[in-house]
Amino acid sequence: MAARFAGKRALVTGGARGIGRAVVGRLAAEGAEVVVADLDAAQAAAVAAGLRDEGHSAEPLPLDVGDPTAFERAGERCGTLDIVVANAGIQTFAPASELGASDWDRVVDINARGTLLTLQLAARHLAEGGTAITIASIQALLPNALSANYAASKAAVLSLTKSFAAELAPRGIRVNAVAPGRIDTGLSDYASSEVGRITRQDAAETLERRLAANPLGRIGRPEEVAAVVAFLASDDASYITGECVNVCGGDVMA
Repeated sequence: MAARFAGKRALVTGGARGIGRAVVGRLAAEGAEVVVADLDAAQAAAVAAGLRDEGHSAEPLPLDVGDPTAFERAGERCGTLDIVVANAGIQTFAPASELGASDWDRVVDINARGTLLTLQLAARHLAEGGTAITIASIQALLPNALSANYAASKAAVLSLTKSFAAELAPRGIRVNAVAPGRIDTGLSDYASSEVGRITRQDAAETLERRLAANPLGRIGRPEEVAAVVAFLASDDASYITGECVNVCGGDVMA
């Protein structure tokens, strides 16, 4: 794989699992020095160690994106960065009319405020000409009666992406978003299970119906999201900022 990111330093939040893990692997494979930031310190350390065993440059960073003070420590450790990927996020499920305040606060704090804090770190530590990529969701563009807090938090991610893109453009820093659809991760499995529980339908059948409605007729792979993140982080996307790329097999066409 071409070393597009040789000499570049990248921070990926939520980098120990799922889409974040795939992004870390892709950036490392293309030559980046990666910082695997995650709430799960042990898993972040394991991912970083595995990448080093493969000959890549990687280090773990315990990081709770819900804790503003954690970003001060993260900035001190990371120094100057070239790529920041705001990927960390969570999801809960309940009918919108029954959504509790605590679940609202928890999801919005991690997904929306966590993205804000990550982009603020990016603004402080990205080198001129650097780039930040946020991980949104097509749910930001769709009604979601069973996870309204998640959809709202991801809509906030899209808005923050545009605001930071406008603010940081004079420094040559680009900020873009990627909006995945249904991707084959642990979170996807959890989503199927929770939707099945609430609707009292079999989780496997729920997923089957979901994928049958997808134009490409299948679930996406984390590596397919990572490929788009790598494109946006590269010079191939040098004239793109404030945009969102949907990676969803055609669930949303815009």
